[in-house]
Amino acid sequence: MASKIYQVLMPFLGSKSKLLDSISPYFRGNVLLDLFMGSGAVSLRGKVMGMKIIGGDVARRSKIFGIAVIANNNVRISEEDVASLFVPLENNGFIQKNFVPEIFLPETAKVLDNGFARAKQYESPKREQLEYLLSKFILSGRQFGGFQVGKKDNEMVMQGRIVELIESVSSEARAEKIAASIQPEYKRLVAIKNKINRAIFNNGEEHEIYQTDCFDLLDKLRKENRKIDTVYMDSPYRGSQIYSSHYKILDQILEQKLNVEIDDTAFNKNNALENFDRLFEKASFIENFVVSMGYNPNSDSGIKGEELLGVLQRYKPNARLITLKHQWAIANIAKSGRQENNCEYILVTD
Repeated sequence: MASKIYQVLMPFLGSKSKLLDSISPYFRGNVLLDLFMGSGAVSLRGKVMGMKIIGGDVARRSKIFGIAVIANNNVRISEEDVASLFVPLENNGFIQKNFVPEIFLPETAKVLDNGFARAKQYESPKREQLEYLLSKFILSGRQFGGFQVGKKDNEMVMQGRIVELIESVSSEARAEKIAASIQPEYKRLVAIKNKINRAIFNNGEEHEIYQTDCFDLLDKLRKENRKIDTVYMDSPYRGSQIYSSHYKILDQILEQKLNVEIDDTAFNKNNALENFDRLFEKASFIENFVVSMGYNPNSDSGIKGEELLGVLQRYKPNARLITLKHQWAIANIAKSGRQENNCEYILVTD
């Protein structure tokens, strides 16, 4: 049953769901600060371990998960809640106006517009749960959780050429996504609802979720003289895919506007080491660090473990590097070096 809890997670780029057993043994104490929450995999593991979670991220997509699953100890989604998403409600038709047929089929867009409007009528955390349900529904029909393809597929479905479409794709995974995306919306939402509900439990702690910049969150916690036992840092990797670009359409839907700006490039650019130095200094009031990073030894992109370790040791002299037995598909980094050479490591200060 414990492994099924993690089925609640969305397939976000950079998710550490496959590395939890390698990362979590280095967590110490009772309070875990997940500074780049992302998919929420690490926060969920910390909650399973009985820790108090303080989660932060600049993106609303992560905040919604944090409120719906991490900070929520007992509220679950009922089949009546799912059914309510289909009860007609006047709405702005944002998805129908902007993403048909490029991303969604007309009927699916209509269901989503109505569903998000209905979700906003609920109080927190049910509101965020339903928004997360709809978000996970959206990504469940996207290969690699992205929005790179869709228009041609949707046009063929609208023309009744479904079998031809499925037979034409070379990727079995993509064919499965296409087949799933044309199943009845209610049936798919109920299945996702069950996965979300399995992850709702009370570990006896009150959790905190923030949508804010990592530097600002550290300043806030330090000013309040908060006791944090372990900070986990999993920033975007230098030279890798920019998440706000990859998930731009999801962010636009959640914010209900086309002009969505998320500043998530501080650790993705050439001055990443300077920003890590700033980050480590601001977090130095916390005793235990766990830092994730990846790189390709044949590439100019990424950050070599020895480089990042040297920066961290300015503030935590006892820090050490641990290379993990995991081959990570780091988008963009592999362009200048064979992908099988990508590696993952963590820095720890225990």
